[in-house]
Amino acid sequence: MVQLKPNNHAASELKAERERDKVQAMRDYQAEKLAHHANMMRLRALRLAKESSEAQATTAPRLATKKLAIRSRGQLRKSS
Repeated sequence: MVQLKPNNHAASELKAERERDKVQAMRDYQAEKLAHHANMMRLRALRLAKESSEAQATTAPRLATKKLAIRSRGQLRKSS
């Protein structure tokens, strides 16, 4: 009895298509992950810049008030 090999052409095409889909899905995942990371870094930089400017804005009036209070008590000497 002679057995014929089944046609594996369709199965190999299906396997190749699944492999291409797998590679494309990985590329999409990595691109999305990279975009998310870039956006997170951009937002972090904006937040840090905002916090820095807010800290400077609150520090300057405090120092001016402190110097004024010290001068009014006569404890601060003007340097020549």
